[in-house]
Amino acid sequence: MNPLLQGRRPEIHGHCDRAFDAVRQAFAANFFERDEIGGGVCVLVDGRTVVDLWCGFADPERNQPWARDTLVCSFSVAKAVCATLRHRLVDQGKLDLDAPVAATWPEFAQHGKAAIPVRYLFDHRAALAYLDRKLAPGDLYDWDLMVDALACSRPNDPPGDHECYLNMTFGYLLGELIRRITGRRLKQALAEDLSGPLDLDWHFAVDDADLPRLARLIQRQPRALFDLVRDQPDSLFARSMQGFGADEDFDSLAWRKAEVGSGTLHGSARSMARLFACLAGGGTLDGIRILSPASARTAITEQVRGHDPILDVDIRFPLGYELNNPPAHPMGPNPDAFGHWGAGGAFGFGDSERNLGFGYSPNFMHPALELGPRGSALVEATLSCL
Repeated sequence: MNPLLQGRRPEIHGHCDRAFDAVRQAFAANFFERDEIGGGVCVLVDGRTVVDLWCGFADPERNQPWARDTLVCSFSVAKAVCATLRHRLVDQGKLDLDAPVAATWPEFAQHGKAAIPVRYLFDHRAALAYLDRKLAPGDLYDWDLMVDALACSRPNDPPGDHECYLNMTFGYLLGELIRRITGRRLKQALAEDLSGPLDLDWHFAVDDADLPRLARLIQRQPRALFDLVRDQPDSLFARSMQGFGADEDFDSLAWRKAEVGSGTLHGSARSMARLFACLAGGGTLDGIRILSPASARTAITEQVRGHDPILDVDIRFPLGYELNNPPAHPMGPNPDAFGHWGAGGAFGFGDSERNLGFGYSPNFMHPALELGPRGSALVEATLSCL
């Protein structure tokens, strides 16, 4: 029995087609053998939901059962949402991947950035993984401050030279372009363009009414991430992690209320699976078209690959997502499967060959920059059923 459950036997809720019983079994094993505390898993095949399960507890005290509508932080899965919102603008002819960012955002042209194309923001070649400005605690949550700091920063390296994961800047870079073109920030754009049409329970800057639905995150070593930043302040990873609130545990109201497009997305495994099923299906789900088939293909076409100096893994980037990258972020046998991982093990991916969408959302954070054994077991079980 998982000792982290404190002797309480959780009940699995939801729906699972008999042909996907291996996923239910893997999900149950996560709770009894792999230290899962609370979470959900969802799978769509050919636009139909074949798995939608949730289980466990939404709080460290194990008093609040995980419910169908429990929300949890998805961390960098948020980048896939930002990318999809901006691909819609490309699809609508309002944004050109090969035009300079500064054509839409004139202030961005400062300090040698005038020629950086929009494409480099999508595929992590913009060389803006960290800022020139020293950020104070909490500055990361201030949209105007971050956008101004990005505009005023010099590139970290020659833009286009190589990919370097835009860890905490990605959402502001894409989000400010969305704002310049549509007049909307991420919260509104997500609600109107994706969550509403596709019935996604996904949120930036969580409304007060939804705060009681949020699961609290649980970490085996709560300060390990920020201790690494403190102990290696000159590392690329540390420089990319400036500006978090003092003693941030990712449950703070400041974090939950921020529009950090690289990390403050709160939602469910169901929302992940539905978005990636839509993209895998050529941009359409339940008869609702989000992208044209051509734009959906372009979005997941590889642009760059290499050993990422921030994540310290070999990685392949299309335009705003991650491509199949075992063992860190495995997505099965199709090398063109695509998705996005989030800190702590949140994970969603799609596979166009199998017309598959997958989502996994836990609250007990895996401590490494990889999917981890709980998420990997669910991916393997899902693929074994196809």
